[in-house]
Amino acid sequence: MKDYLPYLVGTLAGLLVAFTISGLLALQGTPELILFALLPAVGGAIVERVSQRRSDKL
Repeated sequence: MKDYLPYLVGTLAGLLVAFTISGLLALQGTPELILFALLPAVGGAIVERVSQRRSDKL
């Protein structure tokens, strides 16, 4: 489970950004659906990749 922690943190950060953007722009329908599908996955992938690179350098 510890290996998944960076991905989960990134996913939660992406979800928070998606909620913020959706609320600010008052998105509805397909754009909102795309936003909530992409940002959590991209956020999780980025944070996981950064975490792996940092651990490889140590």
